[in-house]
Amino acid sequence: MLEPTALIKNLGNFKVQNVLPLTSVWPPNRRAATLVLLFIGNRGELRVLLTKRCRNLRSFSGHVSLPGGKSDSPSETAETIARRESEEEISLPSDDLVLLEKYKMTIENVSSNMPHYLARTFLSVKPIICFLYNSATPKNERYQRPLEGTKFFGKLNPGETSSMFSVPLNDFIAHQRLWAQYKVEYVNRKEYMKRWGGLTWRIEHYFYPNSNPGDAEWLNNILDTSSGDEDLEGIPCKDVWGLTAKILHDICCIAHGEVAGQESLGHDGLIYGLHEFGGQMKERSRSDWENKMLTNQRSVMFGDVIPSFQLKPIVKQAREF
Repeated sequence: MLEPTALIKNLGNFKVQNVLPLTSVWPPNRRAATLVLLFIGNRGELRVLLTKRCRNLRSFSGHVSLPGGKSDSPSETAETIARRESEEEISLPSDDLVLLEKYKMTIENVSSNMPHYLARTFLSVKPIICFLYNSATPKNERYQRPLEGTKFFGKLNPGETSSMFSVPLNDFIAHQRLWAQYKVEYVNRKEYMKRWGGLTWRIEHYFYPNSNPGDAEWLNNILDTSSGDEDLEGIPCKDVWGLTAKILHDICCIAHGEVAGQESLGHDGLIYGLHEFGGQMKERSRSDWENKMLTNQRSVMFGDVIPSFQLKPIVKQAREF
């Protein structure tokens, strides 16, 4: 198991090998971005910040997610979207100078070279990976010293987020590794395969207890207003699953240098097929076919709009949704 310094270095060095046009894998009217905010936890482990969406939101209500959202205009960069949405959802200043002067923290851009992911609402999601540390931390210690968050920026937006917490990045591949003395923080994990649109997707759920002693104390002190959490044998839990779990699994594999090929990363090929051959993901409003897919009508398939020569290699890519 690699140390955080090596994990972050691998993430920074990674670049997805993709020659597809940006406007096809990240269509102007369907652009979204998420902030994968990493920091060092109390035991020197690399953690990622997560939020739980309010239950009154129109899409993915009550789901655990990475901070982020849709673009306001086709000209917005992924970095701008991720930082703007993070400021709205968790009060992370989009201005680095404000973050430095008010909270004595520095944010480091680790990677904007991740592939794109297809959200069920037919948005193309771009993860932006950043690392947060205390500005006074010596440069050679920033990947070892725990983040001191007593002056943390975190404030919940009542209309957007109901809770904020963190989990170890390594948890998302620990079940596939034989790491001596490594103990996951989730209390249960489930995995199954599900059909959607004629493709098979791997679904993973990671259940983290609401009261998690492994989380940073300053995060546990933020008021949790979430409701309706999963209850596992009397333990209230937050369920990290779907696209969020898929993105974090991929990032953890990259961080450990365990991506020999890139066929299992992201959904660029599927998005390209939908946009270039299927005539989908063109307008801001969803098409009739997209709405039928969203409601999981069994007779509607990806093969209805994507030709077989383009769909065949995509079948091998689908892992989880």
